[in-house]
Amino acid sequence: MSTTDATSRLASHCAETRFADLPVDTREKLKRHVLDFLGVTLGAHEHAASTPSILEGLGGGREGGEATIIATGERRSPNRAAAVNGALAHSLDFDDTHRESSLHPGAPVIPAALAVAERDGATAERVLAGVSAGFDVACVLGRAVDPDAHYDRGFHGTATCGTFGAIAAAGVVAGLSVAEFEAAFGIGGSQAAGSLQFLSNGAWNKRLHPGLAARRGVTAASLAAAGFRGADAAIEGEYGFLTGYTATPNPEAFDRLGDHAVMETALKPYPCCRYMHAALDALTEIGAQVDPNAVESVVVDLPEPGVRLTGDPVERKRRPSNFVDCQFSMPFGSALALSTGDAGLAAFLDAQSHLDDPELRELMDATEVVSTDAVQSRFPKQWTAGIVVETEHETHERFVETALGEPEKPLGWDGVAEKFETLARSSGVGGDTRRELVEITREFENHTVDDLTDALREQRSRPR
Repeated sequence: MSTTDATSRLASHCAETRFADLPVDTREKLKRHVLDFLGVTLGAHEHAASTPSILEGLGGGREGGEATIIATGERRSPNRAAAVNGALAHSLDFDDTHRESSLHPGAPVIPAALAVAERDGATAERVLAGVSAGFDVACVLGRAVDPDAHYDRGFHGTATCGTFGAIAAAGVVAGLSVAEFEAAFGIGGSQAAGSLQFLSNGAWNKRLHPGLAARRGVTAASLAAAGFRGADAAIEGEYGFLTGYTATPNPEAFDRLGDHAVMETALKPYPCCRYMHAALDALTEIGAQVDPNAVESVVVDLPEPGVRLTGDPVERKRRPSNFVDCQFSMPFGSALALSTGDAGLAAFLDAQSHLDDPELRELMDATEVVSTDAVQSRFPKQWTAGIVVETEHETHERFVETALGEPEKPLGWDGVAEKFETLARSSGVGGDTRRELVEITREFENHTVDDLTDALREQRSRPR
């Protein structure tokens, strides 16, 4: 690897990040991601089967603390609150996605920033600066580690690269120096972890990954601030992150460090693997036009990593047995979209009670998932999808270059607010509180962090 100063470059970038220096459009995008984070976290409280065990296992213990668990309004230690909030943010697989690094930056980064801000009494501007730096670090490392090679080694980038992003976010909020950031990253190098083995049985490990990364971020930043000596050259060293986690490091990625990664990060309209989204845009449109009983074959063309995650082995992907299986099954997504014309959260949840429905199974059996040069040649800059649906009398073909929610086709503030409204309402958050949270987040820099957390703590006592 030719980059010999990657760790110090990351440290300097974080130490120099200031809200006042962020472009206006970057500030606005950051606030949309904070609101989306709140929505998916609240939604998981109601709809994710893993939530009770996460609340007990990560957030249990003595009442009280310095940081807020978003879904319940309870206070816990910053480590516990960051862990719970990060895990819930990813529990519906409905959180933001950065396509070139193939990871979810918001779920590990935002809870780390909020937890430290509550502990230290930091301003909302400091939180947004921390979130910006966290996105930058996580996404640059995701590019540098080569997502395809990283996945080939069995690692989940949201967990591994997200650990360093969480350290960046927590450290900016805490006001670490360059030397302290280098120490914190050195500590993080011994913690970055996250296996893809959850794919074998639909396990909930993936949901834990960003929560554990957020907790590691808070811990590493706190240790560094206390004077703990971390390993040097954590990223580029002989036994550093890039040596152990990829076969094909990409040192040029560090030249993108100042590009404001949040501006390249998508927000999801569907609660499933992002590789499926471009295909679902087309399939929901086709599903509104065709009789599902007339469908004879479906071919979905995805990038190769998308095939590995959502189409291989196809026999197993055609028989999902739980929500996680469905989130990583292109045959299921195809069958759902074609049978209902919808692939939103309600459609995914409704389908869980009839996964053995003959019509749904016939559509899954009719779906093939492939990767051709037409799609793979554009990856990773574009996550495209090609669709061919054959019915008894018609052929429906689509090629989707950009999925809804990507920066080139954004949801916008209104779209994010609508998604938040749907998720928060479904989890029992009252109308007054929903409106208050949207208003606070939209003008977050003019509020305190306490304004946000006070509203969250009051959520269960207000009328719907």
